Amino acid sequence: MPPQADTAAAPGRHPQASPTRPARSRARKRSRRAAADRRFGLYLALPALVVVLGLIAWPAIQTLVYSLQRVALNGDTRWVGFRNFELLFRNPDFIHSLWLTAVYAIAFLVVSTALGLAFALLLNERFRGRFLARTLLIVPWACPWVIAGIIWKWFADGDVGALNGALYQLGVIDEYKSWLSSDTGALIISVLAAAWRQASFAALLFLAGLQTIPHELPEAAKVDGATAWQRFRLITLPWLKPVIVVVIVINVIFGFMQFDVIWALTQGGPGDATQVLSIFLYQQLFVYTNVGMGSAVAVVLGVVALLIGLLFVKLLYRSGDVTEGVS
Repeated sequence: MPPQADTAAAPGRHPQASPTRPARSRARKRSRRAAADRRFGLYLALPALVVVLGLIAWPAIQTLVYSLQRVALNGDTRWVGFRNFELLFRNPDFIHSLWLTAVYAIAFLVVSTALGLAFALLLNERFRGRFLARTLLIVPWACPWVIAGIIWKWFADGDVGALNGALYQLGVIDEYKSWLSSDTGALIISVLAAAWRQASFAALLFLAGLQTIPHELPEAAKVDGATAWQRFRLITLPWLKPVIVVVIVINVIFGFMQFDVIWALTQGGPGDATQVLSIFLYQQLFVYTNVGMGSAVAVVLGVVALLIGLLFVKLLYRSGDVTEGVS
C-alpha cells in the first residue's frame, strides 16, 4: 500500500497556500478603496467639469455648427456645408492673414521663450538686489494685454516715444521715425510688445524649473572642467525640458490667438501689415457681420494652434529624457 502524502507541514517550513485567501482579501479591499477614491475625485471635479464644458465645449460646438451655415441676422439661416471654408481658402486676404499669423507666431515664440530663459538664468544667479529683480519680473505679466499694447504704442510713438529718444541718443538713428506707420516696423513692434509681456511669465516658469536642479550637478561638472556652455547644454536644458514644452505650447497658443496687443497698437494696419487671423476674424464677425465666414476662420485658427501645439509636445517631450540627460 503506497504511503499517504503527509499533509502536515514539516517543522520549519512555511506553507504557501495559507496566506492566499488573506492576500486576495487585502487586494480586493485595496481595489475597492481605489475605486472609491476615483469616484470621490470625479464627484469633486464634476462641478468644474460642467463649468468648463459650458464655457468652452458648447461655444466650440456652436462655432463649428455656424461654420457650416450661412447665418443671417434676420434669422434666415441655412446649411451650406463646407462652402464657407471653400470661399475662405480662395480669399487672398485670408491667405495673407494666415501667412502673417504664422510669421507672427514664430517670431513671438522665439523672442518670448528666449527672453524668458535669459531672464530666468540671470535671476537664478546670486547678486545683490536679486529679490527686488524677481519681484519686478512679475510686473509685465500682471499687465493686461491691452495695457501692454497701449504702453508700447506710447513707447514707439514717432514724435514723443522713448524708443526714438533712446535710439537717437545712442546714434542708431539720425531722426525720429514713425515705427507704427511702416509695414515692417509695425509688425516688429507688435511682436516685441506681446513678447515683452509673455517673457516675464515664461521666465517665472523657467526660474521655478531652475530651482529644482540639484546644486551638486553643475558643481560636479564644473570641477570636472565643463565650461558654462557645456553645463547649460548637458545639464540645464535636459532638466528644463518639461518646462520648455509647457512654455512653448503656451507661447504657440498665445502667438496664434493674439489680438489685444495688435488691436491696441495698429488695429491691423497700416493697411493689412498686421492683419493676423484674429483681426481678420474680428472684421468678418463684427464689421461685415458674416457669422458663417467668421466662424470658419475661428475653426481654422483653433485647429492650426492645436495641431502645432501637439506637434511641439510630440517632438520635445519624451519619457525618460530628463533622467537620461542628467544622469
